[in-house]
Amino acid sequence: MKGTMRIPGYLVTLFAVLWLAGCTSSPARHGSGGDVVAMPLTNTYWQLVSVAGEPVPETDSEQKAHILFLDDGRVSGFSGCNQYMGKYRVEGENLLFDSMSSTRMACPDNQTEGQLFAALAKTVGVNLGGIELRLLGEAGEELAVFEASRMR
Repeated sequence: MKGTMRIPGYLVTLFAVLWLAGCTSSPARHGSGGDVVAMPLTNTYWQLVSVAGEPVPETDSEQKAHILFLDDGRVSGFSGCNQYMGKYRVEGENLLFDSMSSTRMACPDNQTEGQLFAALAKTVGVNLGGIELRLLGEAGEELAVFEASRMR
């Protein structure tokens, strides 16, 4: 046929694969069987979703309470009012925080900050699955829950 261009089948397949890859937006990665693979502890932005068994209240603040673990053993974050930083170490299934400090801005009625700092002080374990990070106390109780989130 004159004037008709035929696109090779492999190009159509390649285009379809690239288009589908661009449509995925989930922060968790999927394994070969479709199961969700845990986000890594380090270099992931973990947004606080609950602390002391209570959901974190919504705020008008652009910056949400979060924690970030760095590869070199440092940890930093935002409590909802103050920046905090310190050190952490992982020993087997134990996660321990050390040398924690924070800025000292006055915060009107910021209950989340006090609960978060108490949870960090009591943390001895961690449960990491999918996009959730759970800080655990000595008896295995859940102290705080974080969710992997995109940096804003």
